[in-house]
Amino acid sequence: MTEKKGYYADCYVLSEKRTSVFIQTFLDKFVPNRHESADEYEIPQYSDEPTVLFRSAVELMDYLSINKNEVHTVYWANNDKGDIKGAMCFFTNDGQVILGLYCDTMYPDTSIEDNVYADLTSFCESSIGYITYEEPTTHNTTEFLERVKSTTA
Repeated sequence: MTEKKGYYADCYVLSEKRTSVFIQTFLDKFVPNRHESADEYEIPQYSDEPTVLFRSAVELMDYLSINKNEVHTVYWANNDKGDIKGAMCFFTNDGQVILGLYCDTMYPDTSIEDNVYADLTSFCESSIGYITYEEPTTHNTTEFLERVKSTTA
């Protein structure tokens, strides 16, 4: 029997649906019992002198839905036991959002991540994505498409 490896697979899918409602629906579907991985969110991200400071991811997502070129990353951990360990949103500098799920893996048996990726692409109604391992994605659609191409080549 193949065992889980102790590291995670990252499943990423590109979406044009950069709205609070869509992202909230994504979170409610895949990690309904979750907690935010940060206590506050600054604009610009990681700034020592932010122009805006949010106390919740919901406030941040509302802002990022309007400010389409603002770059940010948000992580949530899954409080439930299961293969999906958490969710990620990478807000790109060109108005898109990359939705991600990180999950257990039994690599080289990729059945867990393949199933998670299939569910994610179906939910997003997008086949533009890829699976990687313990590697964050980019904040730019062109770079994301290059990564997709390199993983399918």
